[in-house]
Amino acid sequence: MSTSDTPFESIKAELARIRSNCLYTAQGYFEAAKSAEKWGRLMVFIPACVTAICSLLVAVKVGPEIFFSGLGAVSGAIAATAAFLGSPKTAADHLASARAYTALKHRADIEISLMTEASDLAVLEVRTRELGADYVHITSTDTPMANKFYERAQERIQQGGAA
Repeated sequence: MSTSDTPFESIKAELARIRSNCLYTAQGYFEAAKSAEKWGRLMVFIPACVTAICSLLVAVKVGPEIFFSGLGAVSGAIAATAAFLGSPKTAADHLASARAYTALKHRADIEISLMTEASDLAVLEVRTRELGADYVHITSTDTPMANKFYERAQERIQQGGAA
């Protein structure tokens, strides 16, 4: 805190920092959820299609049956494993984190918009500490995401694609 900052300005700056962190982190988790959902579907759909095609080729006796039978079995195992491991769960976890950060961002927005120089500093400080504690709680319980999603979020926000 510089010597020119007042307690009011310090609290407002901390609320703005929480708001900004929530915005970027929420957008990163939205990006991660979209990617996990897409890959989760593709890792089941594509091998299942390969299995179906191989089964059809074996049924109509086109090509080497042993090759298509083996390829179909491996593809079926990949689809079953992907479905069992639950990439949709990862997408749901990322989406839940994104929503939690978004809700916290909205709470910080409200505090920032309602605060005035005449506001009770003790009350503002308590609310700011509560929001900070909520942020720490969310970060300690969410599923980690890859840095590339945070970078995508930064690009999207800087282009005006998220608010």
